[in-house]
Amino acid sequence: MLQTDMRRETGSVFNSLSLAAVLLISAVLRFVNLDRTSLWYDEAVSWSQSNGSFSELLTAVSADNYPPLHNIILWLTMPFLGDSEIALRVPSAILGTIAVWLTYLVGRSIGSQRLGLLAAALLCFSPFHIWYSTEARMYALLATCGLGFLLSVLNVLKQPSRKWLVLLTIFGALFLYSHIYALLAFAPVGLTCAAYALRDVIKNRSLTGSPAVAACIAMGASAIAFFPWLLILAGRARSVAADGFWIAFPDLNFLKNMAFAISGSLELIILLLGFAAIFLVKLIYETAIRSGNATRSSQNLAILLAYTFGPLVLAYVYSVLVQPILFDRYLIAAWPGFLLLASAGACSLQIRLLPPALIAASLILSYSELSFTLTDKIRPEWREIVQDYREQKMPNDKLVLYKGFAAPALEYYLREPSAFKATEKSMQPAELSLDTESGERWLLVVHSNAAETEAATRAVSNKDKPPAAQRFGWGASGLRLLKGRTDQ
Repeated sequence: MLQTDMRRETGSVFNSLSLAAVLLISAVLRFVNLDRTSLWYDEAVSWSQSNGSFSELLTAVSADNYPPLHNIILWLTMPFLGDSEIALRVPSAILGTIAVWLTYLVGRSIGSQRLGLLAAALLCFSPFHIWYSTEARMYALLATCGLGFLLSVLNVLKQPSRKWLVLLTIFGALFLYSHIYALLAFAPVGLTCAAYALRDVIKNRSLTGSPAVAACIAMGASAIAFFPWLLILAGRARSVAADGFWIAFPDLNFLKNMAFAISGSLELIILLLGFAAIFLVKLIYETAIRSGNATRSSQNLAILLAYTFGPLVLAYVYSVLVQPILFDRYLIAAWPGFLLLASAGACSLQIRLLPPALIAASLILSYSELSFTLTDKIRPEWREIVQDYREQKMPNDKLVLYKGFAAPALEYYLREPSAFKATEKSMQPAELSLDTESGERWLLVVHSNAAETEAATRAVSNKDKPPAAQRFGWGASGLRLLKGRTDQ
């Protein structure tokens, strides 16, 4: 008896130390060099939308395609932390680290501490998750709120205490207010809970006493809290449908690239799929031969499958039937769910060295992408192009930006709104001209295709003259700084 107690105590200490190590490594990987890369356009938009009064924030976000929770966090933190690149990215780094801890808690809830540690370790070293935990956007928030929502659902279905019902209501609302893709996980989980609730009501002939009914009520409260913003998003959806969207059609090559972007290695995602399939098959088999004994495990599996694959399946179907909306970073909340399924499969095999072996294999298979993410991966270099401009311009020179939608990034680094002019959305590159009398002597061409870039260059600069500066950015133009002709 004493030896058993000592083994349990030793195991508990080991698990606690292991979790502490995983969380420490997670924090280091997410906090180190937060300002290594420039802010890119989307991050600058977050800064711009959050850099005013609260009513201005809501007005600005309501004209965009996502809910306002991340902007509200920036609005609350900027007065204390400032608006440097690091300050804007710190909330995401904190949330990314919390997501690793929540992954452990979900794993412990559905299986064991061993399962939770394995899934947390896999997320800790995930290049995909690290990258979006260092970006001043809502993706780390989406993953963290999603895990809080998932943990709350599982605990309510296990034992619907007042604490977990309140947490489910709160996390459900936070999840929905983090990103529009939360709806694609919230709805399948809600439908799964509704199916279990209907089963319980039919079986017991009563609405009371069913954990699934309680979960549905709490999720209903979350949905009601989100309903006002859902109406706003519905209006924006009509606008997006009319104007089109920038995401490509999800053909096979697109899906392969997306799988690599999320996992860091196609071999790794195949390996993880194998372990997830093992868990699914074993649970189905156990449920079949032990009628009723695996009810809780099968219920947990159903919730986890709905949470993990619901967004992927729904987004793919919508992309094929209506218009493309499927993109890798939007699935960041589903990625921990997938890691939990794979970890459950590895732990179910009862091979002691398999979890550390899986961690080692994931590190080996994704090491190249992890190293690239931490040291070489970049975002469009707005910081550098603005520095180039400042080094070459004369005191009274002004800049014209084509295309104007990128104005927040230029404004963030110039910090002089009057020092540049953004072109109208409808302006064609051949129509560009510089008003030299008012000081317009420079043109910055961004995110343009080859034809647009050539036309813009011909319109304002000598044909054979190289750009004054060229930095990384998307499109054939990148971030191309042109000095205007002196005869304009």
